[in-house]
Amino acid sequence: MKSIALVTNRKGPLSEFLRENLNEVFANKIDINNYYLYEIKEGEKIKDNVILVMIDEKAYEIQKFASKESCIIVIERTLREKEIYKIAAIPNDTKVLVVNDTKETTIETVNLLHRIGISHLKLIPYLDNKVYEDVKVAITPGESDKVPDFIETTIDVGHRCIDIATFLKIFNCLEIKDKEIEENLIKYSEGIVSKDMGIKRQYMDLFIKGQQLEVLIEHIQDAIAIVDNEEKVVLTNSSFNNLFNFKIGSSLIFNNEEIDNLIKKDEIKGEIIRYRNQIFSVNKEPIKYLNYKSGYIISFADITNIKRIEQNISKKIREKGFYAKYNFDMIITYSNRMKECIDIAKKISKSDYTVLITGESGTGKEMMAQSIHNYSNRSNYPFVAVNCAALPENLLESELFGYEKGAFTGAIKEGKTGLFEIANNGTIFLDEIGDMPLKLQTRLLRVLQEKQIMRVGSENIINVNVRVIAATNKDLKKLVDQGLFREDLYFRLNVLPINLPPLRERREDIMPLLKCYLERDIKFDNEVEKLLLNYRWPGNIRELKNIAIYLNAMEFERVALKDLPQYILNSELNFDKELDFIKNNYNLEKVLDVLECIEKSEGVGRRCISEKLSYIGEGEVRGILELLNDLGMINKNIGRSGTKINNKGRMFLNWTRNGIK
Repeated sequence: MKSIALVTNRKGPLSEFLRENLNEVFANKIDINNYYLYEIKEGEKIKDNVILVMIDEKAYEIQKFASKESCIIVIERTLREKEIYKIAAIPNDTKVLVVNDTKETTIETVNLLHRIGISHLKLIPYLDNKVYEDVKVAITPGESDKVPDFIETTIDVGHRCIDIATFLKIFNCLEIKDKEIEENLIKYSEGIVSKDMGIKRQYMDLFIKGQQLEVLIEHIQDAIAIVDNEEKVVLTNSSFNNLFNFKIGSSLIFNNEEIDNLIKKDEIKGEIIRYRNQIFSVNKEPIKYLNYKSGYIISFADITNIKRIEQNISKKIREKGFYAKYNFDMIITYSNRMKECIDIAKKISKSDYTVLITGESGTGKEMMAQSIHNYSNRSNYPFVAVNCAALPENLLESELFGYEKGAFTGAIKEGKTGLFEIANNGTIFLDEIGDMPLKLQTRLLRVLQEKQIMRVGSENIINVNVRVIAATNKDLKKLVDQGLFREDLYFRLNVLPINLPPLRERREDIMPLLKCYLERDIKFDNEVEKLLLNYRWPGNIRELKNIAIYLNAMEFERVALKDLPQYILNSELNFDKELDFIKNNYNLEKVLDVLECIEKSEGVGRRCISEKLSYIGEGEVRGILELLNDLGMINKNIGRSGTKINNKGRMFLNWTRNGIK
């Protein structure tokens, strides 16, 4: 197989980048071997068919290492076409510093920019570490770290890629006649600016962009005008012409004192005026690129149209279900802890920062998220909820970010708008965020940082103004420690945290909530209420609703213990699992003795228990109390009230006494 030697000074990003250029065209049909000038030993020979070097001086230097059969070619380099448009958009006559890693490559880069048609800028090579106080912009091909501190804006166009002319020389030396390689070169050439062709003139003149802009503003109902720095008309849409009838190139004088006085301002935001029996919202904003002002965009928006659009948007949002139906007034609670959560949530609502709601499954995290949205300044905009655990990774990605037409097999022909776009100006609720795949966590982090998304299969960036509320029933910090959740994303989400208490920790809400969900007035025996109050409610409010549905269906007038669902009775009366766990991990007799000691007391602390049960140390008592609390058999209280036994604890004592004896 024929081979190419790629010689650079040392191993690094540049050598890998150029190797990728070569592989992009030769598709592994030619061997590519990297050599590093500072590592080649005296007497070593490079026997590859073609030897590529970076500059003329290196070609002379490498001759002593090259075999007689090798063809030495100096690489000519150019830029990717998409990078050129960043430079082409810089205003005319701007002073721009050109920065590269050496004097030679800096001069080479300046010459390249001139050769490919960058003639509208004042290019200054950065050679002697001078300070140019009047230069604020720099261009660099992948050497951003070498840009001096006085530069405010750096345009990094990436490493210069291999020019077509170099590939043609290689083709000639290797006598390549391979259709696939030739096709690869054509594809490669479409993405670069050839030094021999220059930049396409229509792009340099921004002709196509101008046409696109005209089409764009014609689709806007507002009356739009673009003026230059002298406030002469550059472009208008038909709505503006119908309203004011200005000619291109004419001065923007309305012959209306109110409007003319207003338009003199450098910037206008939402000023209201009356003109021809219509009310308009007027906006004027400078057009800037790299802090250079090139003109203004002025718009007159008919207030009637704005209201009509808002009504249509609200209607469509509600038709699609993208709205929040809950608010804080709908949260039923007598719990001080829950009331504190609501107070915190109301304060949080008025900001735009990210919220992280934590709590067990069924504690009402989405209800809280909807209430925050409806209490916020975004309440008139969409509320979009998505369950991150309900969809596989590829579907979740396309749901969140949308996709372009033809992005993948099975995609909707015209593409799809993502949920982040739908939620623009509103709120997106990411439920079960702890189950989001790591790949999507990376994309979500970028959305939170940059407020930008990119559809699947697209290279276009879309700006979004969305507030994120996330929720999880998992310990995200623990997932971070396990490497299952990104630490940087965790801190991006955990800006305004709210932790919802489980139902067993707001027992004063159990019966009021249950009665709220019942369809009629039902009485409860005392032992039923005690059992429900001491039940652990692993499913929280969601499980409580299920009990209400069950009782409604049974048409009870009064509920006795036997009328409750069997799984609740079993959870309270069948203690085989608890007993086995205690036997396998603790001394059963000591556990029972501690529980009996608590039962005989109105409220007792661990020190008092240890004194009464002298054969059990205070440290061991602490462990037993933690166990009994985890099993839901005691209520641990801070302060003088001490620890108390609950209904489940009493039932467990009775059950063990009868069962063991």
